Amino acid sequence: EIWTGYRNTLFYTLCGTSINLFMTFTCAYPLSRKDFRGRRFFTALFTFTMFFSGGLIPLYLLVKGLGMHNKIWALLIPNAVSMWNIILTKTYFQSNIPVELYEAGFIDGCSNTRMFFNIVLPLSAPIIAVMSLFYGVAHWNAFFNALIYISNRKLYPLQLLLREILIQ
Repeated sequence: EIWTGYRNTLFYTLCGTSINLFMTFTCAYPLSRKDFRGRRFFTALFTFTMFFSGGLIPLYLLVKGLGMHNKIWALLIPNAVSMWNIILTKTYFQSNIPVELYEAGFIDGCSNTRMFFNIVLPLSAPIIAVMSLFYGVAHWNAFFNALIYISNRKLYPLQLLLREILIQ
């Protein structure tokens, strides 16, 4: 069981971090753009959810209602994005990527998508590394969501198995 838990934890960490990075960067990029009309509204809306969440019981009912109970998605999807990390990434994009690069890209015919993938992401290696570490460590150490959402022992991460050993 230890090796299965270790494999599950590696899977949850790698897949969860990939999902987190994709969601964080695709959300932070538009919010960092000054020409995005609704950026203040969406930033306020997302920040509101950072301070006021529904709580544990509504989240459990949502996960169960979506059919993710006792599935790997219960550990990956509910925490797919962290608003704090979006704020950090947005601030990095605003302060470290010059506006002249955006202007030069648009003059050369880049769309926003191409600008993001060909200019912004290659220049964002430091924030990608930081966010990868933040999300990777969070997924590696997470056991509470598995304790709540997973009852199948084959899906247990290593942390739950180590918790059981410690309790025994």
